[in-house]
Amino acid sequence: MGVASSTLRLYVAVPEEAARSDKVFPTRPLSKAQVKHLRSHPRIKHLKQVRKAVTIEEVLEHPFLDMLQQVNPFTNYFDLWELTELHQELCGNAYWFLNRDRLESPREIWLLPPNKVRIKPDKEKFLSGYLYKEGLLRERLLLPEDVIHFKFPNPSDPYYGRSPLSAVMAEYNIGEQINRYESSLFKNMGRLDGAFETGEELTDAEFERLKTEIRQAFYGVENAGKTPLLEKGVHFKGYGYNPREMSYMGGRMLTKEVICNAYGQSLGMYDKDSTRANSEMSEYTWQQNTVRPRLVRLEEKLNERLLPMYDDTLFVAFDSNVPQDRELRMREIDSRLGSQLTVINEERAEENLPPVPWGDVPLVAQGVGPLVTGGGLPQSLPQDEQQVGAFVAAVAKGVRRRLLEDQV
Repeated sequence: MGVASSTLRLYVAVPEEAARSDKVFPTRPLSKAQVKHLRSHPRIKHLKQVRKAVTIEEVLEHPFLDMLQQVNPFTNYFDLWELTELHQELCGNAYWFLNRDRLESPREIWLLPPNKVRIKPDKEKFLSGYLYKEGLLRERLLLPEDVIHFKFPNPSDPYYGRSPLSAVMAEYNIGEQINRYESSLFKNMGRLDGAFETGEELTDAEFERLKTEIRQAFYGVENAGKTPLLEKGVHFKGYGYNPREMSYMGGRMLTKEVICNAYGQSLGMYDKDSTRANSEMSEYTWQQNTVRPRLVRLEEKLNERLLPMYDDTLFVAFDSNVPQDRELRMREIDSRLGSQLTVINEERAEENLPPVPWGDVPLVAQGVGPLVTGGGLPQSLPQDEQQVGAFVAAVAKGVRRRLLEDQV
């Protein structure tokens, strides 16, 4: 869900200012926050088209975006990413088959079941294609340029990826066995926790009759809590769970923790007794160390295989998925404004907000002189709101005068 909920955007790296007039598809300029995100991206900043770009703009309309919105007649955007990531998480591999139009441009994306795809190696080209199983016996050869293979790293095989589940398969199997055991107990919830005993010898017919009556009277959820009615000479001997059975619940919690850790999650995300701070830190760690690398891997594959089919200047990138610490952000803003490092409009630009008329003057605490003194500047901020306009004009005039003096 973390990957499927992320927003993917299409960008164009404009190599020259003059190229703006030749744009075929509508674009819009980026905010400072978007530019900062792309320029600090671990992989985007190293793309050839980005290094040569004069400016970067977001593409608003494009056949690639249309294809992602309607992937094929049965799949939409969210389905595509959710299933792609699910295939990788469970199988280590995900395969997109590109259905092209008459101009050889991608028109549809079809997600292939990983269990029906087999890679065909090649001694010279490394890869000669993908064999897709149709029916029981027939296999169809798909060309490498028509298939995009997403995979998790696998140190033991250069062709197939390895899922996190394979690393904890033993714990997963233990969890399945515990589920089967508890399911059997639930189906037999009406059973008596004990056994019937008798000192007399029973015939085969009597034994089968008593066994059938006990099963009909006590087995099943609907018979839970019934009191046994014993025949003469028959005694009931109860028993409890042994320590091994009592430890199953602890084993279930250990299995849950091991599997969660394999997928980069912690129990703090699911613990009902977890504090807000623990939950937020668990969410931040998961987004930063687990979801983010998966998004980068997907971006890399699309920019390598799919976007060059349209234009060499295009590339895609996901929006930042890491939750922002708003309290820390506000403290940073207060610190920069309080030390006159920035002004209001600069901070508003970082938040993608429009400037305000009064936002280009540094803020100084009341009663403290401005950074530049002399030359007609007042020694303190105005005490009356009516003097703000005059104060701003005086500050601007003094700054201009000081700049002229420095030039002389």
